[in-house]
Amino acid sequence: MNLRPFALLILIASTARAGVEVDMDEFGKSLGGWKKEGGKAAEYKFSQSEYRSYKPEISRSPDGGVFISMRVDHMRGMFSSDDHASLEMSFSPEGTLLSAQAFISIQERRISSDMFRSAGKSAAGAAGQAVGGVAEKAARLGSDVFASLAGKLLRENVTEPGRVAFPAALRHNYNLLYPCVHVVKDPLKALPVEEPADTGATVPVKPAETEPPKKVAPEGMIEVSTFGEAPKEEPHKAPEPAKP
Repeated sequence: MNLRPFALLILIASTARAGVEVDMDEFGKSLGGWKKEGGKAAEYKFSQSEYRSYKPEISRSPDGGVFISMRVDHMRGMFSSDDHASLEMSFSPEGTLLSAQAFISIQERRISSDMFRSAGKSAAGAAGQAVGGVAEKAARLGSDVFASLAGKLLRENVTEPGRVAFPAALRHNYNLLYPCVHVVKDPLKALPVEEPADTGATVPVKPAETEPPKKVAPEGMIEVSTFGEAPKEEPHKAPEPAKP
């Protein structure tokens, strides 16, 4: 059994695009461009503080949906350690926003929002419900996520302006990332590749060329080798007739 066509079919299928795609170029452009960390991050000012967003990491689920996780840093200056945060979003194969959650780490303290799904309900009270892909419902879900995060952050008695504005900076990334998630309605499909039928005909094989045997001097005689070009032989002239 010839397995090559089947292998080519699997190879083409693996390169086909999934149903949900994230436009990284569009998202990076909205943040000022992926110009930092070797083209992997964008730096910008938000609410008079400096932040750095990294390219989102995308994990595809078996059903064609995607899980998006991205990191955002609060840049506090040369002599202070940066604060870190992450934003997580899940989408169905149809591009429906299923859930969202955010986290902030400040001086070894990890603060997380509740996970929200559906129409602003927490995951515990809305299991199995989903948020429609429309922008209004996504905005409502984002409001709940970052209100939850900001409320928990204030309990930590945070006063530094860049830290207080961190939940708002995360929501800024959320608002820019959501429109960059698109649904590919006609993903590439795998096409079988057929090989030409084997007719059983044999291809004649050209015999290998052999070098002519080298001439050697007979036994008992000395072989003389010369170097350079062989001397040219003078053409043989007929003897001139005798003069009377």
